[in-house]
Amino acid sequence: MKQIIPINFSWYVKKHEEKDLKKIDIKDFEVIDIPNQPVNIDNNFFKLDDIRQKFTYVYYIQDIDFKNHKIIELLFEGVAIESDIYLNKTFVGHHQSGYTPFSVDITKHIDHSLEKQELMVVVSGEERKNVPPFGGVVDYLGYVGIYREVYINLLDSSYIKDVFMYAKDPLNNNLLTFEVETSKNKGVLDVEIFDIEHKSVIQKSISIDNLKTSFEIEVNNKKLWSLDNPYLYEIVINYKDKEVYDIYTHKFGFRTLEFRADGFYLNNKLKKLIGLNRHQSYPYQGYAMPKSAQKEDADILKRNLGLDIARSSHYPCSKHFLNRADEIGLLVLEEIPGWQYIGNDMFKEITYDSLKRMIHRDRNHASICLWGVRINESADDHDFYSKTNEIARSLDPSRQTCGIRNFDGSEFLEDVYTYNDFSHTGNNPGVKKKLDIAKKDVPYMISEHNGHMFPTKAYDSEPKRLDQAKRHLQVINDMMNPKSRISGSIGWVMNDYHTHPEFGSGDGICYHGVRDIYRMPKMASYSYLSQKDTPFVLELSSNMNLGEYPGGFIDEVYVFTNLDSIKLYKNDHLVDTFYPDHKAYPHLAHPPVIIRDFVGKMMEEQENLSAKDAERFKKIIKKVATQGTNLSLRYKLMMAWLLKKYKLTLDDGMKLFYKYTTGWGDKLVSYRFEGYKEEVKVKEITKTYDESFIGKLKSNKTEMVIEDTYDTMRFEFTCEDTKNNIKQYSFDPIQIETKGSIQLIGPAIQTLNSGQIALWVRSIKKGKGSIKVTLRDQVIEKEVIVK
Repeated sequence: MKQIIPINFSWYVKKHEEKDLKKIDIKDFEVIDIPNQPVNIDNNFFKLDDIRQKFTYVYYIQDIDFKNHKIIELLFEGVAIESDIYLNKTFVGHHQSGYTPFSVDITKHIDHSLEKQELMVVVSGEERKNVPPFGGVVDYLGYVGIYREVYINLLDSSYIKDVFMYAKDPLNNNLLTFEVETSKNKGVLDVEIFDIEHKSVIQKSISIDNLKTSFEIEVNNKKLWSLDNPYLYEIVINYKDKEVYDIYTHKFGFRTLEFRADGFYLNNKLKKLIGLNRHQSYPYQGYAMPKSAQKEDADILKRNLGLDIARSSHYPCSKHFLNRADEIGLLVLEEIPGWQYIGNDMFKEITYDSLKRMIHRDRNHASICLWGVRINESADDHDFYSKTNEIARSLDPSRQTCGIRNFDGSEFLEDVYTYNDFSHTGNNPGVKKKLDIAKKDVPYMISEHNGHMFPTKAYDSEPKRLDQAKRHLQVINDMMNPKSRISGSIGWVMNDYHTHPEFGSGDGICYHGVRDIYRMPKMASYSYLSQKDTPFVLELSSNMNLGEYPGGFIDEVYVFTNLDSIKLYKNDHLVDTFYPDHKAYPHLAHPPVIIRDFVGKMMEEQENLSAKDAERFKKIIKKVATQGTNLSLRYKLMMAWLLKKYKLTLDDGMKLFYKYTTGWGDKLVSYRFEGYKEEVKVKEITKTYDESFIGKLKSNKTEMVIEDTYDTMRFEFTCEDTKNNIKQYSFDPIQIETKGSIQLIGPAIQTLNSGQIALWVRSIKKGKGSIKVTLRDQVIEKEVIVK
């Protein structure tokens, strides 16, 4: 029977030397586990040459009985960027794509006289011109190393080579179609389907007399997979004759996906898609993060950002990310590796191969909604892209294709016209008209927007961070217009990422994300989360610190919320009740509440003014705050008339100005924002001066599990006041110490990034471990269990 044996612990690595091909001196190597990034990458100002080199990996295969198996394969899930594989000093294989799995048959090279087989993988991070995604200067890094899992496959002569499952018309029938390829043309396929509670739904045996077997199974009373209810069935196929040769398992979701000229339809229901692009890189580790980290990114996209769709820019993503996307109801646009450049025939052949491997691996995932068959933002190439479309359609006729472009009128060979629309600059429409870009009314989706048009750091000023959030909101709003006939918009990008210096901010980081490189939220992230009905969202664009603004005057505050109304109190006095601004954002499900009046009825109530005169005073105060005392004649006369009417001196007028604007010289001001849903208060935020400096450490789990490889856990560390507000301008160093069964990823001293940071730890053995973080005079400690 087929066996899959993970070999991810106790590898050895060092910089490559030619002498390694002849003799290995293991004392020169570092002991590591897979996934692995072989060099330490500083989070900022790292050296690109550190990853643009070769490394030698060594693993000793032992305690495995090879004699009873006909075929022995090595399976690599992902190696960046090129790799040469040797077994017992004999060259056995080469691979030239950093993003797709590949296998190497080592059957003939096993030396049964040896107690252990020496596996050596020479990995190159050199950016070669005709190996995708390279050729031009790329706006991300390919890193280097064996960054996804490695397995040994032990096969008999009879095994399952491939399974493709699809439902042709799940809305009108219950049939699930199977196409199964086996290594032999005889035997039986026992198929069993389990529901989400793992109860058997149906069993069926299929006799095979060909290498490729097609059949259908009817699943009565089936449930559909959707974004809100991602119902998955588990398919188990036993290939057997007198004995079981192989077992195949995979999750499957019944659903229909179709991009039409008037929009996207999921299960024949029109749905506007809101999403973000995602890079799979992490601080200090590059691409080398295991299953739990990949799954958590999917959770962040779905649950912490409230998204419908993610794009795996600009390469195939981890299988673990896709498994999680299936489970939680997150659509994925997956595409071939590349960025703007189309190379020679070798480049194209590698692209064809990458496309085939991507589709073969991932076509049974319910979450995959589109195959990206075009090099991101590349020029038209009729023959090349005719071929990629042909490959995709032949391997998976159940899904549509798309091609990411950044110029209008591009040759349209795919099923969906996907376009990077960077036209919005803050004071113009959020999106271009579809017909101006595609030139015809075809299925159309925006695959990138914003991003490089307005790079924003987590520690930029409040007005700049608000500007980034408003730009994302405007694109989403205009896309959501029913008349736009746009299927959706996928913003650039989920989080900040490492890049080449030509694209970054001088420190090796591209600050295009709505979250920072640690996956911690920036203000723009709430432009997305607030568009969902749940959970309740109440986030402010301001900490209400007057010194943040010119003249000490806060012109406007955005409240990102999905609540019905907001009550604002100033020093416990009700200013007013405010509502979502449907006029400014008519197409959003949940427009922000925009507050431009921080006086409300207080002047009328506290100064004994008439309602009309109070409004006049507020207009004058706003003019003075924004333009100074050089007022127009109209406002000078209005001010003189009001002062005379209420028997106020000019000094009294100045006191009113300071009282209701900056508050300078007055007592501390406290603002309280109460959020209401169906007239019930469900959220509250208080902003005031608070000297408290409280460190908080939290994670969404308390345990790690060692499986095929090590596990990781992400902790969020924040510095807050007593009202749970993050100290936005805290850049304090923190000391991190781990003990027992866990180990810190990255340096022991790290610096808060605008009052917050995320820390990753990894398992090193089973048992108890702890993480301790010291901030100034505070020590926060958490226990972790590794199973």
